Amino acid sequence: MIYDTLEKASFYPLGPAFEKAVRFVRSLNADSPLGRQELDGKNMYATVMEYDTEFSVPPKYEVHRRYVDLQAVIAGSETVFTRMPAGLPVKTPYDPEKDCEFLQPDGKSAEVNAPLFPGYFTLLFPHDAHMGKGVTCLGKGKVKKVVVKISLDLLPHS
Repeated sequence: MIYDTLEKASFYPLGPAFEKAVRFVRSLNADSPLGRQELDGKNMYATVMEYDTEFSVPPKYEVHRRYVDLQAVIAGSETVFTRMPAGLPVKTPYDPEKDCEFLQPDGKSAEVNAPLFPGYFTLLFPHDAHMGKGVTCLGKGKVKKVVVKISLDLLPHS
């Protein structure tokens, strides 16, 4: 997981696809339309969404195998919860069409809370189990958020 400000995104040498995703996120504002937008076909696409944050979020983490999530808040605020998926029981098996598997929290493992405000982002890799919709110190409210899905094939590998 990477958690930082969009201003510092250029410090991460993750290649042209990541740079393109960050430029797209920076271009958004509170008036940006909801829905999906193709940035590079199935290799990279973004979904702008809006919902209310909650004090009690649904108890399930999601994980992916083919994509990295670049998540950023456009308006409002949200806490994203993340942890390593090892040892978590499967709640919903992996769906290759949606590139998503849901895991059940075990109540035993440490969790990282990443509060997102406009100007911040988190980059979540397949080894980062995550769930959003959490309130921040600002309390419950409406959030407008973008999730950019970046194919792992577009990122540099060591």
